[in-house]
Amino acid sequence: MGTTVASFSRKCSVSIFAFKKTELERRIGYRFKNRDLLALALTHSSLRNEDDYLDDIDSNERLEFLGDAVLQLISAEELFRRFPIADEGELTEMRRVLVNGKFLAQKARDIGLGDALKMSVGEHESGGRRKTSILADAYEALLGAIFLDGGIDSARKFIERNHLIDIDEHLESDSHVNFKGMLLERMQARGKQPEYRTLDSSGPDHKRTFEVAVFGEGREIGRGKGPSKKAAEKAAARDAVEKLNKSKEHND
Repeated sequence: MGTTVASFSRKCSVSIFAFKKTELERRIGYRFKNRDLLALALTHSSLRNEDDYLDDIDSNERLEFLGDAVLQLISAEELFRRFPIADEGELTEMRRVLVNGKFLAQKARDIGLGDALKMSVGEHESGGRRKTSILADAYEALLGAIFLDGGIDSARKFIERNHLIDIDEHLESDSHVNFKGMLLERMQARGKQPEYRTLDSSGPDHKRTFEVAVFGEGREIGRGKGPSKKAAEKAAARDAVEKLNKSKEHND
């Protein structure tokens, strides 16, 4: 009786997993020719601990490695094409934003990837389907599977459709871009260092506003305000980077 119930339970689990795979394909707009690749991409390593007979099961870790490389390449290609006047440091910073684990996890949530994952009962009960690291890794594994199944063009279409659709909005968010780092690289390339000076602070203690200017090569190159010195410095750095970009575009 117990064996029959266990067998029935496993068959139901397999059927549900197959349904979720098909639903995921519909969401991402890609139909796998080799569905074993999709199944592998959705298999979390925790499943190895589910039962003794699963000790040797393959997980999505190798596909994750491959997907990461594919995402780095296609993101770099898109940024290179989209921002023709950006230098190496700026392109590197923007690519870092696009391959950040939190961003990948959010993209995974957008396509309902967590619900389609196959993992151990323990991992599931601990909230594994919502964990940022698991979702980000699975997203890369899915991309790796698409690359192996359909080639670089299929991988590029998936990234354009699901990953880069809101690229401008995401890159323009102050919370994601390290403008101070970008400015530092620009200045160091000229053998200089940016210097930040607090020009003013106003308002009550619980609601202060700081104004900061950043100087380079003996002149002010950017200015910004913020609720803290750090925020004001970032605003000043952004102002400086934008001005430098405009100047470079004009000179070109």
